[in-house]
Amino acid sequence: MHLPQGPVTYKYVEVGKTLYQALSTRTPRFPSRVGYVMLKTLFEDRQDAITLYDPFCGNGVILCTAYLLFSERIKTLMGSDIEPVVLETAQRNLQWMRDPNAFKERLRAIQTYKTQNDDLKVQYQERCRLMFNHAQQIHLDVELFQHDATQIHKALAAIDGEVAVVTDPPYAHNDHWQSQDGLEAADFGTLEPFLQQVAKAPNVASLLICYRLDQPILPLLKTYFAVTPLDGTKGRAIYRCQRR
Repeated sequence: MHLPQGPVTYKYVEVGKTLYQALSTRTPRFPSRVGYVMLKTLFEDRQDAITLYDPFCGNGVILCTAYLLFSERIKTLMGSDIEPVVLETAQRNLQWMRDPNAFKERLRAIQTYKTQNDDLKVQYQERCRLMFNHAQQIHLDVELFQHDATQIHKALAAIDGEVAVVTDPPYAHNDHWQSQDGLEAADFGTLEPFLQQVAKAPNVASLLICYRLDQPILPLLKTYFAVTPLDGTKGRAIYRCQRR
């Protein structure tokens, strides 16, 4: 059996393996590679630390990736979601990496996985140990709160200083997106008011957003931002959006 060795990477941040999954909702399993690419892009262009905010944090994959791999570049790490269940799951995922008792509970939970492959269980537990040991050297404030992202202007106004919004909106995975009359146009539902408010917020330095490759979001983004399409991954396109 091959056990993880070396430094912690984004590959360790996997929902259902090292991280908890909010089982009572249909929250999709966001690939940690996508979050890593978005965060890496953000910090390649910045020299100073900044507040990082994910307003659709879900299970907390982007937050955990940022916490583990980019903590020295972040002033405060913030996450919110409208769903209490997934917000609680994000809290649990950040907590087990910092609290010894929560960490022991995570190892016990992995041992109860519905699989007969004990080698996999040991591998996932070892990944958790490496993540936990790495996290003990990190000192970063994390704020999690329940919030409706269609009213994001309220949350952004409460943030002191510049903020980078890095997120995976859930609308690409459900019926909020609907084609119209067979044209390459879309009703992006609740996403548009979110974009409008982010574009107007004076303290938002940049928005890193990903969306499904088969959904034409670029024209909508260009309505509100100067947009740079980035190389996508795992079936998602990634866009860097900045104020005009």
